[in-house]
Amino acid sequence: MSPSTLDSPKPRLPLQPNPFTNIALRSAWGEIPSDVSEVHNAAFLTILRVLDQIRMGSEGTSIVVTGAPGSGKTHLLGRLRNWIGNNAGEAVHGPIYIYVRCNASAATFWRHLQLSLASDLLRAGCLDRLLSQRSDLDRVENLNVVRVLRSLQEGRNRLLASAWLRGEPLTEADSVALGIKVAADDEERDREWEAKRITHALLRFTMPAPTVLCFDQIEGLETYLGEQAGFRAFGQVISELHAQHKHLLFLSCIVSDYEDRFQQSLIQADKDRIFRYVANLKPIAWEPAMRIVRARLDAAPALASDRRAHAGDPWWPLDPKRLEPLFAATGLCLPRRLIQLCAQEFDDCMGEDLPGFEERQTMSLPDFLQEQYERNLADARRTAPREGADKILGESLPWLLQNSGLTVLGPDAEASRFSNLAYRGPAGDTALVYCFRRGNALTNSLKRISKTWNPPVGLKILSDPSIQPKQGTVGANVLDELKRRGAQQSYPLPEALAALHAIRNLTTSARSGELTLGRRQITEPETTEWALANLAPQVEQLRVELVQKADEDLMLPALSALVAEKKVIDADMAARELSLRAEEVAACARRHPMHFGLLEGPPLVLFQAVEGSPAGTNHA
Repeated sequence: MSPSTLDSPKPRLPLQPNPFTNIALRSAWGEIPSDVSEVHNAAFLTILRVLDQIRMGSEGTSIVVTGAPGSGKTHLLGRLRNWIGNNAGEAVHGPIYIYVRCNASAATFWRHLQLSLASDLLRAGCLDRLLSQRSDLDRVENLNVVRVLRSLQEGRNRLLASAWLRGEPLTEADSVALGIKVAADDEERDREWEAKRITHALLRFTMPAPTVLCFDQIEGLETYLGEQAGFRAFGQVISELHAQHKHLLFLSCIVSDYEDRFQQSLIQADKDRIFRYVANLKPIAWEPAMRIVRARLDAAPALASDRRAHAGDPWWPLDPKRLEPLFAATGLCLPRRLIQLCAQEFDDCMGEDLPGFEERQTMSLPDFLQEQYERNLADARRTAPREGADKILGESLPWLLQNSGLTVLGPDAEASRFSNLAYRGPAGDTALVYCFRRGNALTNSLKRISKTWNPPVGLKILSDPSIQPKQGTVGANVLDELKRRGAQQSYPLPEALAALHAIRNLTTSARSGELTLGRRQITEPETTEWALANLAPQVEQLRVELVQKADEDLMLPALSALVAEKKVIDADMAARELSLRAEEVAACARRHPMHFGLLEGPPLVLFQAVEGSPAGTNHA
């Protein structure tokens, strides 16, 4: 151990990358820094042994990995990903690695699985390699999937084919280009059902290669406090996959505090299947901890020459004595807590040369959460349009409703015939329906709602104003009839969807122990409290529309659709297009500043409001 003491000055380092900044691995596809194989080696060897048995013909099985936040669960999945890539990934029928971060819901899990499965198959040429090895595509037993795979095999429409496999919405022309035709009687089918069919087809395509499905952060399936539907849905999905595919290894990681709740949510058959093997990742002792520290220091190129000059001190520039308090109580420490302290000690060695050093030393919790939220929001703005409004609402709205003083209602056989979600408030029960599909699919959804919904249960239809049925059509007539019976329509803005998606990712990161400020772990209640106090105005508007009964602005859908199409249009032209007076168009735009921006002119010009705060009124 180093002879230095806690009172001795720290070495002075020039500005350089901190080898400990990768504190919490957000995805198993992230870079695994300086892996020390002896840490959690028993769990890793169990995974390899089971994987080898599947490769030799044994039936697929399941391993659950538990541990406290920061114990190394995601790191273990990353180690497996590296091992497959380095040892077996290119072999004929070599193992295939799929990573699924479980920030989904019971209502969206199949779509989430399809997205993760397709994305990882498309990653780094994996799907191209499989296509070069497999000539019999018909065995996938799904004509649309066969046509898309053949398109990829022949190098045609690769971007469209990849998007379709991931579950992204395509235009009718794009579908025709891929040879995909949705039959009239299929248009009403649920997107989850379609995602399930595609997922099964892709897994049949990967046979006989052992396919490892790594489900990380299963606790994220709880979309609101106390929910069990996500855990139950997970158990049903695993059982169905296990029954239909014999080449799958399920690796499921969950925070230890959620393990009992997870098990209690499962029926006995699902529990027995999922918990076939269990590995618990415990805190690590001093010696392996010091090997982690040394491995990271040895792997830092900028430190190489200085460390050679201090060859007698294997942990230079860090002082192990400053790490000893982490082990004082039990002799053990969580890997993430060790890396956090090492990162701070290394930053201290660079001192004022480190950009933002003083600010980070004094950063408040609200500022930290704002910074994390903005990062998540930037990602959400990019990914939300591809994931779809109904998926994001299904995963995020339960949280918003519960934290608005409403009771989220569990599955109900009668209500599920027409609704996506239901909640109870002071005015009674209300059902929510997500209508974001176009044409006949929208009309068929409205018909189904009309046949099965009956007051006094309230009904709110969430949709996009740009896809409303045209006046005089069957869809428009059914929608008008629903509104006469008391249904209300609301239009979540794109920025509201992105903000909800960002909040969902932020709170699930806190639940999994990924958010830390200094040496302190940020809790989920703290994150929720901050998020509620800092809701984007577009989310606040949606919350008000869901909680309160308000008169609908009948002009909004038509004007929103027109501005969405034209992007920029003067009020007079908009009035002519909609058979309205220019004053009516202007008044509608001013009533909805988060939907429209205005240039006062003259002439008065409307444009589509986009990211951020409500569009301000500018004077030309």
